[in-house]
Amino acid sequence: MTVPAIYQGLWRRTGIWRSNGTSDLSTQVWWFQSASFHIDLRVPIDRPSMDSRAQLATLSPVQQARFSAQTGFAGKTMVAGERCEWRPEIAFPALSADLDAGWMRFDSEDAVHETGIDNSYEEDWVRMASAPMRGVRLESASSAAGGPVAYLIIGERWMAWACGRPGDAFSPAAPDAGSWGEFTVLHKGGGWRVAGSNHAWQEGLDVPDADALAAQPFALAEITTLPFAPGHWRVTALA
Repeated sequence: MTVPAIYQGLWRRTGIWRSNGTSDLSTQVWWFQSASFHIDLRVPIDRPSMDSRAQLATLSPVQQARFSAQTGFAGKTMVAGERCEWRPEIAFPALSADLDAGWMRFDSEDAVHETGIDNSYEEDWVRMASAPMRGVRLESASSAAGGPVAYLIIGERWMAWACGRPGDAFSPAAPDAGSWGEFTVLHKGGGWRVAGSNHAWQEGLDVPDADALAAQPFALAEITTLPFAPGHWRVTALA
């Protein structure tokens, strides 16, 4: 099922107001939406900055908690009337069994108000980019079932990348244990640069290979390489 065109693009959240009385107007939130897929990244304003992954081991317990307060998820989006549901396949810090769905009220083509399906929150979103977004799902060409999967959503000047395994989980108590996914947003000014990532050490990096990726005409079953991850990847869906 194709997501209606009015949903497609890049959305930034301006605020969330929860039924418990708390609110958040500062977390950086990017919601990329193609005709079928979403990539969502949320980075608290007080998440610690880092120059390398190795610095995770040096963070204080408070800093570890703020690092793990980031969220990212990617998968399919289903829309039925005013109801929108996100069904992620991969997530950070881990997939949740909770239903993620809301009632959507478009106040204009570029402004939408979301009410949680359980009335636990209200969110306001504004569209940052409305140009068509190409969505791509990929799987590692060298892994068996249950291996890494990846999502790309590509626009004219914005791009999002997500990669991980459905079973990935990040634990602030053991940040170097196990595997956990990457959720990264790129913006093109003079060139492509990482604007936000749950891998904090990636932020601000130039990604010159993203130019070729943005222009690449993906095809189903195509084997390709990606500037964000090693190895070869097979295209499994386009939407």
